Amino acid sequence: MTSDRIILAYFTAWSVYDSAHYVANIPADKITHINYAFANIGTDGRIALGDSWADTDKPFDGDTWDQPLRGNFNQLIKLKAKYPHVRTFIFIGGWSGSTNFSDAALTDQSRSTFATSCVEFVAKYNFDGVDLDWEYPVSGGLDSNTHRPEDKQNYVLLLKELRRQLDAQTDKKYLLTVATGAASQRISDLDLLGMASYLD
Repeated sequence: MTSDRIILAYFTAWSVYDSAHYVANIPADKITHINYAFANIGTDGRIALGDSWADTDKPFDGDTWDQPLRGNFNQLIKLKAKYPHVRTFIFIGGWSGSTNFSDAALTDQSRSTFATSCVEFVAKYNFDGVDLDWEYPVSGGLDSNTHRPEDKQNYVLLLKELRRQLDAQTDKKYLLTVATGAASQRISDLDLLGMASYLD
């Protein structure tokens, strides 16, 4: 592609099940970025696979039983080899995966632990960036989610630490983005100007 426009598509891990839609079906000649949904945050505050079978284990045509990486992540690597202009993000959280965001963002140590795990994850699986989908800071989301009034400022600090650690990598320029709600309550629970300075 020669356009400077960003044309981003979401690909969900569960697409490979009932709908039988595969990474190889993505019209990569027509898009610039792919957000892969979802990774989770474990109780240890580190990024975790959302669906290990779909993400890293499911065999596809041409895969062998003994290769170290299969699944959708390997298919994305193959897709990018064919279409080098495409950039991929790991999409973290979502409606059912935001339970531990507040804890991950809470302290300097927890933010550092989370950011370090993200840097290791994108390097290991050849992603080009991290996209956070915290649903939601301060209020809202599932009843089981942890919320704190300080989530609003802690989210900025979490992005700051992620930006710092991603920028410290010398192998490539990693991207950092977020998905946010647009309702008035969601916006009031965010410091968008503070967040923006760390985001692509």
